[in-house]
Amino acid sequence: MAGKRETHLPARIHCFIMDGGKNFGGIGRMNTYGIGIIGWGFMGRAHAHAVRALPLYYPGADFRARLACVATRSADAAARAKEDLGFSAATADYRELIARDDVHVVSVCTPNELHEEMALAVLKAGKHLYIDKPLAVTGESALHIAEAARTAKGFSKVAFNLRHYPATMRLKELADAGELGEILQFSARYLHAGSIDPDRPIGWKQQKQGGVLLDMGSHVLDMVTWLMGYPERVSCSLRTLYSRRPRRDGSVETELSDDHALMTLIMPGGAMGTVEASKIATGALDEMTIEIRGAKGAAIFTTMQPNYLRFFDQGQPERPLGGMRGFTDIECAQRYPAPGGGFPSVKNAIGWERAHADCYFDFLNCISHGRKPESTVEKAARLQQLMDKLRQSGETGEWVRA
Repeated sequence: MAGKRETHLPARIHCFIMDGGKNFGGIGRMNTYGIGIIGWGFMGRAHAHAVRALPLYYPGADFRARLACVATRSADAAARAKEDLGFSAATADYRELIARDDVHVVSVCTPNELHEEMALAVLKAGKHLYIDKPLAVTGESALHIAEAARTAKGFSKVAFNLRHYPATMRLKELADAGELGEILQFSARYLHAGSIDPDRPIGWKQQKQGGVLLDMGSHVLDMVTWLMGYPERVSCSLRTLYSRRPRRDGSVETELSDDHALMTLIMPGGAMGTVEASKIATGALDEMTIEIRGAKGAAIFTTMQPNYLRFFDQGQPERPLGGMRGFTDIECAQRYPAPGGGFPSVKNAIGWERAHADCYFDFLNCISHGRKPESTVEKAARLQQLMDKLRQSGETGEWVRA
């Protein structure tokens, strides 16, 4: 089958033909999924771009996707999106989008505080839910979504796109195969510089529903837990750089969220590591880096050099002049498993939006084959609980059992 993933890749849940009764249409015929996108900010556009690119990236897939409807608060903005991107319909009411018969999959790309309300509506309607991270603002809210997902007709996935670079997929494969050995230590960081300017008007991400722990911390903590499991104990320090920031309407906001989070995690086996998320890292662009060092090997990945996974094999002997001992750059580039990997060339440089496209493809591929994806809302709810624990530590200054 064209949409079948290669079985030698343990880095993701492979969506073989296992009809769980949740796919639209029967196995053996081409399914076409109508995509509805709620929210037309940066992430709404990113999701639309991913959907439109799927036929180019995955020409052998056994399903198709089309942009069915877009919903955003401004009717004019919705109409422009319809015209520019080719949606079949546009609305200023997300409930109208969910109710449409031609919408099968709903992307929720709205501010965090709206996630629970919208996710519950999608799941209640029996639609498939593709929701941007973080799942919610609090662990309690995330659990409400997870409880609804357990009995819902539709599947769900949280868009943790950093899992979907070939290099991070290869890292997961090496970790699962034991090539790193017992984990001894690790570090992970996600750095931006967008909150340094005190005069830059804030958006919702700088308000209490946002903050760097939820925004970027969710990404980097997902990478850590995906690759190494959950910690036993955690400590966190949070910093808000300024006490006041201007709003876009000219007023002043004083209820501000965290700009910098510095975390320490202790894993069940004793390994210790640091995790950092910052929007005040001068000189940074969109820099997620993870380093894992084990008894048998080490691996390093950074989004600033996404074509390569650096790997060190501890088993290589030390020799005069060095021998072959040292870090190797594994050229992962765009080497996606079939039906991906044909366009662009596997040798072409990869970008952020390509990982988003694979993340969306993986979800639709799972739906088509009646199989739950790996990063479900149920699993994301556990990550949200961990972030609650880290925030608790940041507020009390104490270690917290996770």
